[in-house]
Amino acid sequence: MGRFFQWMLTGLGRARILAGLLCMVGGVAAPSFTAELDPDQIAVGDFATLKLAFTDLGDVVAPPPPVVPNASVTYRGSSRQFSIVNFSRSSTVIHEYAISPKTQGTATIPAITVEVDGRKYTSEPVVLRVGAGRDLSSIGFLKLSVPRTNVYVGETFPVEVRFYFRIQPAQQAPPTITMEGFLKGRQHLDSLPPESINGHDHAVARWTLAVTAVKPGDFEIGPAELQTVYRYESRRGFFGGYESRQLTFTSDPLHLRVLSPPAAGRPATFDGAVGRFRVDVSASPTNVTVGDPVTVRVRIAGRGNFDGLALPALPPNSGFQSYPGTNSFVEAKDDPLGLSGTKSFEVVLVPEQSGLQRLRWPVITSWDPVDRKYVTEEGRPLTIQVRPGAGGQAQPTGSNVVAASASPASRTGPVPGDLALKTELGRLRRVSGSVVMDGGFWVAFGMPLLAYAVVAGGIRWRRRRREDPAVAQGLRLRHAVSEALAGLALHAQSGRSPEFFTALHSALQGQLALVLGGAAGSYTEDVIDGKLASRGLDSENAERLRSLFSAIAQARFAPGTTPGELSERAADAEQVIQALRRLEGAV
Repeated sequence: MGRFFQWMLTGLGRARILAGLLCMVGGVAAPSFTAELDPDQIAVGDFATLKLAFTDLGDVVAPPPPVVPNASVTYRGSSRQFSIVNFSRSSTVIHEYAISPKTQGTATIPAITVEVDGRKYTSEPVVLRVGAGRDLSSIGFLKLSVPRTNVYVGETFPVEVRFYFRIQPAQQAPPTITMEGFLKGRQHLDSLPPESINGHDHAVARWTLAVTAVKPGDFEIGPAELQTVYRYESRRGFFGGYESRQLTFTSDPLHLRVLSPPAAGRPATFDGAVGRFRVDVSASPTNVTVGDPVTVRVRIAGRGNFDGLALPALPPNSGFQSYPGTNSFVEAKDDPLGLSGTKSFEVVLVPEQSGLQRLRWPVITSWDPVDRKYVTEEGRPLTIQVRPGAGGQAQPTGSNVVAASASPASRTGPVPGDLALKTELGRLRRVSGSVVMDGGFWVAFGMPLLAYAVVAGGIRWRRRRREDPAVAQGLRLRHAVSEALAGLALHAQSGRSPEFFTALHSALQGQLALVLGGAAGSYTEDVIDGKLASRGLDSENAERLRSLFSAIAQARFAPGTTPGELSERAADAEQVIQALRRLEGAV
């Protein structure tokens, strides 16, 4: 035995032992790609996790979500695992997807093929068994409603989505509504008093959306879908605990008929306005000279589609020339959707002829969708006294008689009382000009006055900007957007996904409010193809913005995005914000 140990300690024995240890510890598992479902049997309304595991294939990017019929697939994030089994080490990258089936039966996740370093790897198909879902009515239900099922082209009306629930969800996203032939506007969330339904108390959450009909025909609004997350006691594993389940509530669709305002009896002054409006007109000054500007202020108050409301052109031979002005809209305090309020116009008119001018303008004709009739509104006629201008003043008429001058009588010699005339003027000397006539004098005299006027004007301008609510709101929004953008890079580098998507949501909503003029937090991706496209947003940035909206929605249900993906989202957000800033002020 002693000789055996002595042999092991020799150089040859040590070399063999070292080689054997290196072979055992340094073994590496063969690269592989597998797909697994956890669990492989669920009920309608639940979701299963599809795990795509890449072993010893390096940093494999996430494959596109597989297409599964009658199911939604959402990417949830990635993780990495290291293991050593029988002295064989391996590194595995796992990409996870949430699969939520909508019907019971079987859902097959097809084989997925990826290419790594020129070699293709294919997973095996996996089958998800879906049983009958739980009775969602015991938890809550969704209801979609509109004031009327017959509406008119150009009419803006509210669409309500009410969620009646007995159990409060842990998370919920704003509902989605499929619709064609309508434009979506502002939306608002509020809570209503509880209601008793079938002997059970239900809490009520209400989402209200402003919708405008754009073309006639029979259309369907809905169904509305609400994605929620509930926490249930888990029976998996030895220790149990809680697990999150995604439940989708769906409403019944609504059938609407969209009509055009009738051609019979349509006034010539009708320009497509739909709603109920009142018109008030004022002008100042009312005593001017030909060519002097007159500011006309028009206030149109009521309820209807204010986006399509504009002033008509001046009537021919009105005696005035109009110039473009400004307009603003202030919604009613109890109407966050902007369906009722006051739209104010301010235009400049310049009189072209003298005399007492009377102007009946503007005349607003709208279609009242409730009473189903045309209504013409106009303010009191404007009466403006116009005096002739300097070039148009009347010249005196008649003869201007000038008496003929008599020939002076010739005389010789001086006459008493006459002054002696100097016949020799002497040498002429140049007289220096007055300092007052020197240009430098006026420059030196005027510079302090000019500097004072500039400073005083700047102070007054800044004070007025601070006091202007619209300007103050714009400054606050720009500051909030800048702070949110500054925080994106920090959150991305540190991998803080919840803080990153909160800052991303604030930056996008604030910049959209600056561009579209509404309230921050009320915009969805529906504004991309509507209002932003009409203002000139290019397709590349529109797609980036749509992707960012989708990422924010996914983050509510699937946190845990990697720092690399957050950095890419931050870069996309900066490009989108720059593109939206170029649209500020565009019409």
